[in-house]
Amino acid sequence: MKKLYLLPIIISICTSCLFDDKTKTNEINLNQLKNRIDSLFNSKIAKNEPGAAIAISYNNEILIKKGFGLRDLKNKKRITPNTNMRIASVSKQFTALCILDLIDKKKLKLTDSLSKLWDYPVFKNITVQRLLNHTSGIANFEASFEESWDRSRIVENKDVLNWLIKNNPKPLFITGSSWQYSNTAYLVLANLVQKVSGQEFSAYAKENIFEKVGMKTTNFYCLANPIHINERAYCYEKDSLENWNKVDGYFMNGIMGDGAVYTNLNDYLKYDQVLRKKTLLSETTQKLIFQPSSIVRKDWPESNPFVNRYPFFKNKEVGYAMGWFVTDNISMHSGGWHGTRTTVIRHLDKPLTIVLFMNSNANVRELAIETYEMVEEYLK
Repeated sequence: MKKLYLLPIIISICTSCLFDDKTKTNEINLNQLKNRIDSLFNSKIAKNEPGAAIAISYNNEILIKKGFGLRDLKNKKRITPNTNMRIASVSKQFTALCILDLIDKKKLKLTDSLSKLWDYPVFKNITVQRLLNHTSGIANFEASFEESWDRSRIVENKDVLNWLIKNNPKPLFITGSSWQYSNTAYLVLANLVQKVSGQEFSAYAKENIFEKVGMKTTNFYCLANPIHINERAYCYEKDSLENWNKVDGYFMNGIMGDGAVYTNLNDYLKYDQVLRKKTLLSETTQKLIFQPSSIVRKDWPESNPFVNRYPFFKNKEVGYAMGWFVTDNISMHSGGWHGTRTTVIRHLDKPLTIVLFMNSNANVRELAIETYEMVEEYLK
């Protein structure tokens, strides 16, 4: 009988030992991942140069959250998880969320035609959905403004809208007949948010998206009406003499919607958790965030096909949803602007998120791919 009494104790001890061994193994593996990430980023980023902020989250646990390099070269300020960095086109997901929020409030529909709101030829047959999924064919504004704009003046959204209305530039293709990534489309969406809501776009995003999910220091930023950015990372690029120069004063940094969000790792991870919980929007609207409504052209961009640039896209059909490139199991978006490079990768079939923000024009794709491969190896 004594042996029977001892049996549960023995089982408990053995189970405890197995659990302890597994915990120790996980800790060892995680430390190995951290060391490998440190080695990778330290090999690419010098301590006295612009750098990066990297976060890896799995199953609501933050595995890595760290800064490398400097956010401010002049004052030798380091990048930390609280450093607010310009995230370029990764901002598009927040513009899309503003549109979805207006849809939730019954103020807008995906099928709404822009010509009902702006009765001009340039918007003929273009719907809200076509702008969101890059099938509108609307002309690109960048080349025209690079060529003819007075660079002593900051370009704002209203200037691009006026250019579209007055010049009626030739569309890239007939609306809905093809796919072409478009910054113009998301800039127009920002103008649309302002027109429909009656509230300035950055204020609407702040009140209805950022504050709602706890992103307390995140903002859309317009250089024409600058605001204070806490722990700001300045943007840098090298000149022909290999010297780093600040490029935050670029004359098109007054444009919002296609880019222009400043955020930090802590804020973005809060937002990521809200996305995982699916509590930001109504159930019906929430499903649209990662639901593709267009297919990305396999030859875009022609010289370096996007769908071949990332190993997790190999042999996959890549679609575009609400500010996200998506496959059957992954959503991601990258961004590049003057002095900034960014990438966010989110699995849809498992709770993995990788966030990478950089305040220079360094090769973010290479870092993102190597980081992703290390994380996948760790999880296996």
